[in-house]
Amino acid sequence: MVMNKGIGLRAMGRKEPTRRSVIAGCAAAALTMLAPTNLMAQEWPSRPIELVVPFAPGGGTDLLARALADELSKQFKVPVQVVNRAGGGGVVGFEEIKSAKPDGHTLGILTAQIITANLRGVMQTSYKDFAPVAMLSIDYAGLSVQADAKWKTLAEFLDDAKASPGTITVGNGSQGGSFHMLARNLEEAAGVQVKHVPFDGGPAAIVQLLGGHIDSTINGITETLPYIQSGQLRMLAVSGPKRYPELPDVPTSGELGYPLDIATWRGVGMPKDTPPEIVAKISDAVATAAKADTFLAAMKKIGANVEYMNSSEFSEYLAKQEEIYKKIF
Repeated sequence: MVMNKGIGLRAMGRKEPTRRSVIAGCAAAALTMLAPTNLMAQEWPSRPIELVVPFAPGGGTDLLARALADELSKQFKVPVQVVNRAGGGGVVGFEEIKSAKPDGHTLGILTAQIITANLRGVMQTSYKDFAPVAMLSIDYAGLSVQADAKWKTLAEFLDDAKASPGTITVGNGSQGGSFHMLARNLEEAAGVQVKHVPFDGGPAAIVQLLGGHIDSTINGITETLPYIQSGQLRMLAVSGPKRYPELPDVPTSGELGYPLDIATWRGVGMPKDTPPEIVAKISDAVATAAKADTFLAAMKKIGANVEYMNSSEFSEYLAKQEEIYKKIF
């Protein structure tokens, strides 16, 4: 015998669930699931925050991170501690940021190596494994030669590179670094081939250029500027969207027909599953830090160009950078 569902429930002393009660129950369940995340965001930060730097102390990325940590500590009322995790050209630090507990108490500095290391096959982790928080600085570069070099313009330099493939040497601060990739980008755009010579940092490359051991370098503009101003070096072109204020007579590569969009940039990222409310709070805090007089003074001292992007803008920038790098590798 088949029992009528409604009668059976009433006979057992149970009410048949109504559509309204079902919806209410589902809503309550959803709220229960969301409660831990919302509560976490409300109580955050509940202890000191770690800011992981994937490079050694004393470099530009480390100094930027320490200036940022000071500003964030003021805003969040808890210590923001810089932790250096050097190794593998950034790989060790990136992996630590990625694998940290996504509770908002670990963040880190992301650089272009998060893309290049992945594309070079030395790291499986990619920028997609992080929650992008904010972009903080973008530093553009310039192609420089000795002041008495035969090349007076970028066109002359490229003509020689085209006539004698692989003979003109171009120094850079590291294999696979942003400025090495910028030189590769110029090769691809101009249809030339040069000889890349990596050094342990941009200043070492400049020393070799000054000594006449290499023909040119692609370095950060602020690194090269003193030697341009002293008349020891000549800059043929700068990358980026506009001319550098201190070098108004040096054209951009884009003006000369070679738009290049690779730079040394530094942003802030967190483990991928960090609650979006916390990501948004830190993004806003970085925006405030980027305007602080003390932070701006620290950035000027190390020659960093402050350029803030929020989380969504930073995410779009990363995707575009990956597409540019893919064309080079």
